[in-house]
Formats: sequence, C-alpha cells, structure tokens
Amino acid sequence: MKTHHADSTDTSLPGKLTPFAGLSPELADSLAELTALCTQHLSVIEQHALLWSVLRNLAQVVADTATGDVLPLASFRAWILASHIVHERFGLAGEVAWGRASGWLAGRLSEISDGASGRTQA
Repeated sequence: MKTHHADSTDTSLPGKLTPFAGLSPELADSLAELTALCTQHLSVIEQHALLWSVLRNLAQVVADTATGDVLPLASFRAWILASHIVHERFGLAGEVAWGRASGWLAGRLSEISDGASGRTQA
C-alpha cells in the first residue's frame, strides 16, 4: 500500500499529542476517543470491549481514506500513533485488540486495492 501526503489544515489532538498536516476530523476524533479510554475506570471486560470498538472504528476511518492502493500519509501516521498509544497503555489486552484491528484493516485495504485494480478475491 502506498502512502500519499495530502495538504490540509492541522487538526488538534487531545492532551500531549501533536497535530499533523492532513489529519481529518474523523481521525482526530478517533484518536481522542482512544486517548480518553486510557483514563476511564472500567472493568477489564468493559475496557476490552470498548478498546476493540474504538480500534475497529479507527480502522474503518483509516480504510475509508484509501483510494485504490494509496493510503494518505496522515491516515498512516494516525494508525501508527494509535499503535503507540495502545501498546503503551493497554498491555496484553491492547496487543490482542491491536492485532485484531490490524488484521481487519489489512483485509479491508486489500479489498479496496483489489477493487480498484479490477482483481477479485477467490
């Protein structure tokens, strides 16, 4: 998957996260939701469910920005930033949820790329 740098205005991110060019409001909202989840006092089961939901939504937002086999640089950077947040703040449960979300995103991007190139999956 190629990345494409799109020029756009900066979008604010929560806390100490630094905004970067091209970040869509949807991606900024998803990152804010992920960051907010770090501070909520939830049961382990609730946290796992919400973490998966937030990551699945973020993966969908990232996938929605893909055009053919090109992923905008801001989307790629947001996904990498989310990876750092998850791995630093959610431990083993975060690693499991991240693996699921990454697998889902990889499959979705493959579908998008295949559709743009006219290939079909068998």
